[in-house]
Amino acid sequence: MKTLYSILGVNPGVSADDLEQAFLRRKVAYPQSKLDADDNARIQWQGIEQAYKTLSTPDARVMYDRRLANAGVKTATMVSREIDDDKPGWMSTRNILLAGLILIVISGMWFYQAREKARMQKEILEQALRIAEEEKKKQAELQSAEEERRQARFEQQKRRDEENQQRSFQREALQAGREATSQSRQAESTAQSATRQEQYQRDQRDRTEQAAKRQAQYEAERRLSNEKAQLRSVCMQRYGRPDC
Repeated sequence: MKTLYSILGVNPGVSADDLEQAFLRRKVAYPQSKLDADDNARIQWQGIEQAYKTLSTPDARVMYDRRLANAGVKTATMVSREIDDDKPGWMSTRNILLAGLILIVISGMWFYQAREKARMQKEILEQALRIAEEEKKKQAELQSAEEERRQARFEQQKRRDEENQQRSFQREALQAGREATSQSRQAESTAQSATRQEQYQRDQRDRTEQAAKRQAQYEAERRLSNEKAQLRSVCMQRYGRPDC
């Protein structure tokens, strides 16, 4: 049979000092860190505290011992107060009342422990649900942030591609402009060269024509001079004078 004495690990005849020492030994086994982390340990410790509180109170211990005695459990605890009234009927009634009171206290204690256990289990379940919901929300936020980062990377890559394509178009346009300019300059140079060649040819023709004219004029003057000389010679031969 489980009793308050067995909860503390002592015999029913234990003294008050030994009872306190047993309680302290049990207290060492239940540090606050363990109580915060283990719900079963917290419930067990509440039972130990209630057992010590009941047995360390003389009147409560007497009533509890009488209840154990009525249940057939032998106890060696001495009753500290003597009852003046020796009527067995009154004693029997009082014992029944005290046993009922103790039963109510014990029942209330266990009911409180069961209710506290249920409440703590409910709190643990609610906390687990909150943690799961928070984890789900956190995962959703992480996924959303990752999607935003992917979208940002995609937009950035798209902008880089557009910039590269625009720079490529600009390079191609610049190269085409340079080629057109080069071709234009080459055509202009060719035209200028042709113009110079044509001018040279015209100048050459003009020089040739002028030389021919000068040669013809020289030949004409030379022929005229020869003719004049022949005429003077004839005049001299016929008329004896040069200006006939």
